[in-house]
Amino acid sequence: MVAPPSRSRGRAARLVEIGVDNSLLVVLVAALGTMLLGLAPQILVGDSWMTLVAGREIVQHGLPGREALTVIPSGRTWTDQQWLAQLAFYGAYAAAGLRATLLLHVVLVTAATAIAIGAARRRGATARSTLPVVAAGLLVAPWSWTLRAQAVALPLFVVTLALLASDRELRRRRTLLVFPLLVLWANVHGSVVLGAAIATWAGLIGLGELMLGRPTRATARRCAALVLLPWACVLATPYGTAVAGYYKLMFVDSPVAKAVTEWQAPKPHGYQIAFFVVALLTVAVAVMGRRRLSLFDLGVLALTLAGSLRSARGIVWFALALSVLLPVALDAVLPPDRAPVRRRTGLVLCVAACVTLATAVAVWVPRGDGWYASEWSSEGARAVEAALPGLPAGRAVLPSDRHADWLLWKVPSLRGRIAYDIRFELLDDRELATLALFKAVRPGWQRAAAAYPIVVVDPTEDRRRVAILRRQGMRLLYRGRGMVVLARGSSAAGAAA
Repeated sequence: MVAPPSRSRGRAARLVEIGVDNSLLVVLVAALGTMLLGLAPQILVGDSWMTLVAGREIVQHGLPGREALTVIPSGRTWTDQQWLAQLAFYGAYAAAGLRATLLLHVVLVTAATAIAIGAARRRGATARSTLPVVAAGLLVAPWSWTLRAQAVALPLFVVTLALLASDRELRRRRTLLVFPLLVLWANVHGSVVLGAAIATWAGLIGLGELMLGRPTRATARRCAALVLLPWACVLATPYGTAVAGYYKLMFVDSPVAKAVTEWQAPKPHGYQIAFFVVALLTVAVAVMGRRRLSLFDLGVLALTLAGSLRSARGIVWFALALSVLLPVALDAVLPPDRAPVRRRTGLVLCVAACVTLATAVAVWVPRGDGWYASEWSSEGARAVEAALPGLPAGRAVLPSDRHADWLLWKVPSLRGRIAYDIRFELLDDRELATLALFKAVRPGWQRAAAAYPIVVVDPTEDRRRVAILRRQGMRLLYRGRGMVVLARGSSAAGAAA
């Protein structure tokens, strides 16, 4: 049935009122979406191409169990824990190209931010306190804006946290929605382990309250379920209990941390200083406004902060957690707001923000794949492809970290012929050490290059490798857009022909 006009007008008026009351927050979300659309070419990184390559691999060859894309770890166990997110992004690409893939990513990131804002406001935080906290959270982890499977997990984390944080007594049935959320999350990103830990923390607090005999509506059964079932949800993937080995590899002694700075502990210099400043301010606000924070809130902030200090990759979860939990504590610290945004001003801001975002969508979304991938060299990929026919089967290309998955995406015939890609968890310590020698041009680095007739170098990392390889007889096939393609022997002749 169609709602009566009066009811429809009432709902519309309520939405306008909410928008006006949160006008600066609406501007923040719209500005984030607009900025992400404008920066679309910079959002595509190596992880983005890996996501698309893996999605295509699943569609064409089924869910992987053994490595078949690259040479060095060929045949090893590949637990593709992010398979569902990869399928989602590849499905978007199959439907409408890179524009749909990027648009899906922008929707996921902005939705996570909007849900965090809504959760903070429902907890009683003012718009004045929510705005700086959310803005600070966005600034400390800009790499979370890049397209990768993790984007699907961002709104799942926020919704899970909001459900648990808004039900301190664990009395609402909707809180049990965390279980299907965790099952979905377990198939899109490894950060589900953090979600399970947060749910377990809520259950432990509930059990503690019951054991101490404090008044609560929580039942022992519900608390016990929150303690135990989240970890069963983590295992609810096509890989079953085998996924536990993947998590042990990634979180206990991760080889990725040896090769990727994002997985290493942040250091107080450069842009990462912003994280340490926000972390110190978070601790200060949490201490001063501790009466407004529950034991659950403090535990989640401490857990996500500890994870951030262990690995810069974890900063995004800390940023989202403080966006939901900290604004209410900041209200206890700030003086009363004596100059709220006027209704007319708020309405103008909301309309301007929505018009700006709509304009950005109209301008940038219709652009072709060439614009979205303008930071990547199609000519370089064609040079590699042209050199392949003259080569025997097997190993063909030693790539740079940046270009490995881009080449796999652009040149599908490289499947099983490229040395490695950014899934460093598939490599052992010896192989990582050999690649590190090549990247740093340290003694012994030539051994890595000698086994491959085509070498792709990112000259922004080190120009010496290009010069040395050319002196050793390798021919330059392509140079441009931060990519150099070199070849030796018949591969160089084939490309030239």
